[in-house]
Amino acid sequence: MTVERTLAAGAVVGVGTAAPYHQLRYAAGEIHSTRTDFVAGPAPQRGQTHIATLGHLTDLHIVDPGTPARLDFAMRTGAGTPGWGGLVDWVFRPQETLAPHAAAAMIRTLAELDLDVCVVTGDNIDNAQVNELTAYLALLDGGRVELSSHGYHGPQRLDWADPWYWRPDPGDDRYKDLWGFPTHPGLLEAAAAEFTAPGLGHPWLACLGNHDLLVGGTAATGPDRADLSALAVGDSKPVALPGRHHPQALQQFLADPAALLSGPSRPVPAVPGRRFTSVADFVLAHSHAHARPAGHGFTAANHQNGTAYYTYDPVPGLRLVVLNTDNPHGHWDGSIDRPQLDWLADQLRAQGPDDPLIVLASHHATSSLRNGYGVCPDHPGERAYADELLRLATGCPNVILWLNGHHHANRVVAHHRGDGGGLYEVTTAAIADWPVQARTLQIARESGGGLCITSTLIDHLAPAAPGPDRHTSPWLAALHRELAYNDAVRAGRTGAVGGALDRNVRLRLPARST
Repeated sequence: MTVERTLAAGAVVGVGTAAPYHQLRYAAGEIHSTRTDFVAGPAPQRGQTHIATLGHLTDLHIVDPGTPARLDFAMRTGAGTPGWGGLVDWVFRPQETLAPHAAAAMIRTLAELDLDVCVVTGDNIDNAQVNELTAYLALLDGGRVELSSHGYHGPQRLDWADPWYWRPDPGDDRYKDLWGFPTHPGLLEAAAAEFTAPGLGHPWLACLGNHDLLVGGTAATGPDRADLSALAVGDSKPVALPGRHHPQALQQFLADPAALLSGPSRPVPAVPGRRFTSVADFVLAHSHAHARPAGHGFTAANHQNGTAYYTYDPVPGLRLVVLNTDNPHGHWDGSIDRPQLDWLADQLRAQGPDDPLIVLASHHATSSLRNGYGVCPDHPGERAYADELLRLATGCPNVILWLNGHHHANRVVAHHRGDGGGLYEVTTAAIADWPVQARTLQIARESGGGLCITSTLIDHLAPAAPGPDRHTSPWLAALHRELAYNDAVRAGRTGAVGGALDRNVRLRLPARST
């Protein structure tokens, strides 16, 4: 836990023309601060009654980097440029092939903690593919993890002759030249090799994120996009854009994603598991015999009616309300439809002091619940956004916490009610990117009747720096985290860690007035 030790920049082991490359080292732990948004003063250390301990894990982005249905090649020209609107700013990571091992390391770490339930708030996979879904479930439930039996085929291979990417085998590339990235011969083969994950061992709840159902987390799939589906399972991976000018690339990708994937290509082995998943497929995949709890929260009603929101009571006196904030029409930000809003209103109606405390969970944070893409102009109210959801949440005094991800950063925001109380919105950083952290939240009742939620960030237990035991799963996880820290393209060292009041912090809430 980060109260015992943290991670910081260590020795410089590579020098680029733009920045040095650092290993990581262990540093002093970080004590718990106290938020005073609702209650002044420190939390009492005695007389607390424990209610539950939750784990929070989000944005694993288990990725199949060899898929033909991916715009990784467009990042070189589209990132940060007008018309692309952020579409490809996040599409390639130098550490992406190691994502399953980073997730496995964090899951092993959480398995050693005393949790009542772990909430996994979406972007579990990266490109809405069945093979990614199968790998993510194997990581959490235990089993064989493999994205392709053909090994790695993609732009990080030397024989693709593209120095724009980090290529771990010996040879020059942009990452080595600019940022001093290392050479690790054989890494791609080791990263792509099948391995067996032991699983979490605790009950865990699933939640949909935009990358779980949308291509690149952005474009909708479906029967009307047969060309895109055929491309995904085919044997040709695009390596460049068709033509030179794409002034409205984001809108084009939303409307016709296959069009931007129709440029020059290279042969890759075809993988049938790259077919796209649907809400029904996603829900059904979680409903296997060994799931704890059943369906990992998803219900038979979810499968029957194509929804993905539900409630679950992990312990007496506490209820988790899990939302689906994906917009099925496309775009990466979130919103919910009217039937789900009505359902949520029913869950939060007339909650008295004897009813359970409520924790909301969703992929999107309130700051990104604004997605109206695809809404019919004649029916602008068919989707609901942050203001309506917050009105419901703050209107129910039993709602104490809202867990989410999406932003790949640690944040804690207080939302106030008129009676002096409110709720805390807790966003946790991604496993995919620095700082590669999860979180625990211990909920306790104070002797005076108020609540104290103790948030603690978790670093996985792989070594701070990769050691001599090369190509083991802990070594690969350690390298993933080191690469993520040094990923200057994605500003890996900046604000994702959050401030002290976003990390190890006690969140106090007042006793309810009667």
